Amino acid sequence: MRTDADNQRWLSDAILTASIPIYVCLCWPAIIRRGYPEIDPFWLAMPWLWIVPIILSGLFDCDSSSRKRSIIVYTFVSSFFFCETLAFSVPRSSSLVGTILATLLLLGPLNLVVAFVIEKASQFVFRLTRLHENVKPNTRVKIFLAVVILCLAASFPFACRAIVFHLARVQAHADADRDWAKGEAIWYVKRGDPAMFGASGDGCYSVVNGLKTDMMKPGVTVNVYCEAYRSAVEQKLAQSGPTDKIKDLFTEAELQSWIKNAQFRRVESFPLKQGSTEITLKGFQSSNGRGCWFGEPSKFLYCAVVPEKKNALVAINDQSIWIFAEDGQLLQSIDYDEYPQMKITEDTLTAHH
Repeated sequence: MRTDADNQRWLSDAILTASIPIYVCLCWPAIIRRGYPEIDPFWLAMPWLWIVPIILSGLFDCDSSSRKRSIIVYTFVSSFFFCETLAFSVPRSSSLVGTILATLLLLGPLNLVVAFVIEKASQFVFRLTRLHENVKPNTRVKIFLAVVILCLAASFPFACRAIVFHLARVQAHADADRDWAKGEAIWYVKRGDPAMFGASGDGCYSVVNGLKTDMMKPGVTVNVYCEAYRSAVEQKLAQSGPTDKIKDLFTEAELQSWIKNAQFRRVESFPLKQGSTEITLKGFQSSNGRGCWFGEPSKFLYCAVVPEKKNALVAINDQSIWIFAEDGQLLQSIDYDEYPQMKITEDTLTAHH
């Protein structure tokens, strides 16, 4: 006849066994991700819940030799799936043989040490409550503790998510304050925002507020960071107005006026140099590594230096308009949808030549 101790031990093993498929389901979003863009920290926290079944099952079995074997098996099996959630490269890649070796030689032994530390600590707490000293199992106490453990486990991913997002917002506000003070604040562009003239390339400047633009990067936490950064910059713009950089930028009306009235010249000798940047019919390249290249060379290239804009160079080909500062920094880029709408032709550029 099975004793109460046998029943308790059987229940402990059943908890560890049933936890494996549940654990795999909770880890699945992290397992199938490519590493970039980052998924919600809620799902990234799930793999760390592998220790919960060890604590939970310890309610029904104390430190016995059979329990030690059960913990060893459970730890190595859960470590296999835990290993599959880790991303050491982007895009993340894994193989069955590599995962098995990493589990047996590295992650499994490390997790086993953690598992027995958790086991000893939880059993110490259970002994303080005299949970295993009663001849007759204290079912109500065990159910209460099981509920507490499960509630803490359920709240863990939410807590991790809240902490990660809070830290991202704090970092964003600190970075925004620092960048604004240095005159290097970034205007993060949201997908779906109205197009800003001249800011069709990352790193160009917005003619609306004079700030360098950059698209919000994909990734849940990164998006939270960018939203908080932009919110901080919006507050500073509301207090101080646009930056002085806006004076160096062209509005569409100003650029159209210069195209129609300025003495644009056709570039015949290449490369055309503006500060640290060299421009050809195939694109441009700056000494800092930034550049833009076309699949097919442009049919023409016209340029004009505008003294009113601190000697900015306006370079126009049949695909794009680039505006460079005197030192060669790219200030504005008009291409893709904006360029055809301006209805620029070579005849327009040479009309007042």
